[in-house]
Amino acid sequence: MIDAAPQASSMPSGLVYADVPNRAIAYIIDSIIIFVVVIVVAAVLAGVGLAAGGLISSLVVGIVGLAISAAYFIYTWTSMRATFGMKALSMQIGNAGDGATLTTDQAIRRWLALSAPSILAQAFQPIAVIGLLLTVAAFGWFIYLIYSTAQSPTKQGWHDVFANTMVVKAAKAVG
Repeated sequence: MIDAAPQASSMPSGLVYADVPNRAIAYIIDSIIIFVVVIVVAAVLAGVGLAAGGLISSLVVGIVGLAISAAYFIYTWTSMRATFGMKALSMQIGNAGDGATLTTDQAIRRWLALSAPSILAQAFQPIAVIGLLLTVAAFGWFIYLIYSTAQSPTKQGWHDVFANTMVVKAAKAVG
């Protein structure tokens, strides 16, 4: 079991561990941003004949979508300390030990831990039964990450522990 007291005392004043509802809402905001960008890029690819429909087009759009997702999360975590969804809810991410900005390696590990089942589901989506089973598995993984985050006294889900990261939020002023 993780003892929250030592980390809580070393946390800068004005910050608290980010709770599950805020983290989920931030992730939904980020997913919408990525979805819109992928749709625009897919439309451009279709316009130039690279994504006109069929299995190959699905794979091209899937690979492009994964690249966009990876670039979005890894870039925002390592350069802005937060995604746009996190910023909207006054959250930021840092190294669990000292609060430093994430390294690229940490951001990649965190993105993979968050996204691996979804990556597989997206890659195999054109194959009906396998795509469906992997989508269900990806949803189950997402539920597990929420559960592991909710159960942790420091609100670190399995993906945070794996990448040695922590998400914090500005504390509301009492007054």
